[in-house]
Amino acid sequence: MENTQNTEREAKAKKYDKLHNWLFLVDLIIMIILLGGIMVGGENGLSFKLQNFVEKYVGKNQWFVTAGYVAVLLTIYSLIMLPYSWWKGFYLEHKYELSNQTFLNWIWDEITSFALSLLLGIIVFEIFYALMRGAGSYWWVWAACAWIILQVILGMLFPVLILPLFYKTGPLERPDLQEKLEELAKKAGVSVLGMYRLDMSEKTKKANAMMAGFGKTKRILLGDTLLDKFTDGEVVSVLAHEFGHFFHKHIWQLMVIASLLAFGGMWLADKIIYKFASILNIGGTQIADIATLPLLLFALTLFGLITMPITNIISRYFERQADMYALKSTNDVGSFISAMERLADQNLSNREPHPAIEFLMHSHPSIAKRVKFAKKYEETMDV
Repeated sequence: MENTQNTEREAKAKKYDKLHNWLFLVDLIIMIILLGGIMVGGENGLSFKLQNFVEKYVGKNQWFVTAGYVAVLLTIYSLIMLPYSWWKGFYLEHKYELSNQTFLNWIWDEITSFALSLLLGIIVFEIFYALMRGAGSYWWVWAACAWIILQVILGMLFPVLILPLFYKTGPLERPDLQEKLEELAKKAGVSVLGMYRLDMSEKTKKANAMMAGFGKTKRILLGDTLLDKFTDGEVVSVLAHEFGHFFHKHIWQLMVIASLLAFGGMWLADKIIYKFASILNIGGTQIADIATLPLLLFALTLFGLITMPITNIISRYFERQADMYALKSTNDVGSFISAMERLADQNLSNREPHPAIEFLMHSHPSIAKRVKFAKKYEETMDV
């Protein structure tokens, strides 16, 4: 009976994974169609008409026009995509028995996400287009610098301001487990302000744990879906993996990589904006109008697609290093393997995705590879 249930669960996980792979492609096609459609016609297209519409109400001040354009465009996009977002983010999660979220709670999260996206979008594009207007041909260099600084700020604010908007947090209240984790953190050289229980079960059945924040906001967050269903040894193995990232200085290495990518992405954005502006007969100072935002978004999306396999290769390498650290620091291969198996089952993860899909789209090695890696390590322990 148990083998039959496991087989059914694995088949369901493969179907869920395949569906999300197709949805990734659907998301991409929708974005390209919408971005392309709004730019067709150049100065007579929908994007410039939207800018003109905003100018009728806020005047010619570029700061107000930029904010108004971003607000109207994001609102229209969110409303158009709402049925699809519901089907993808609410209906499917319930269909595959991964969600505990009520419809009203989902709507509230959508509103909260919209508000955050609007705030960040206005800040980012106000800066980018001010630089396009005033920093000359090398505006993209300064835009990349601004993006890097913003990412650091968001990383610091995430656990203390952003995450609490979606999940309640509270004290861990597991003295024995906390002592084990503190000892492990000390061994890895990790300094955190605290360990917190993250109330995930109100919304999802998926398990997760993370080390979030920078500097004085750094903290350990453990989902109640993890704490309530995993043994202490399994929780320790999961967190040891996170500490492995810190031990190997992956956070700083990823920040360097992200910085290089930011410069590459903004350089490509500059080239694409001017190239397509020429094709669409958009000239002069109009290139720095907020109406060219769809071109900027298209360029950044294209750059993300081009670099995704490369960044995923690096990420999987880092994940293997963190796994090795977890195995060595805990000396508990059994708990590591059972934690991986339980995570795969609870999160409905495809244990063995197609190699091409894993290469292109996965930032982590497959569960099957991670388990195999742990078993090989165990063999070396026995020698």
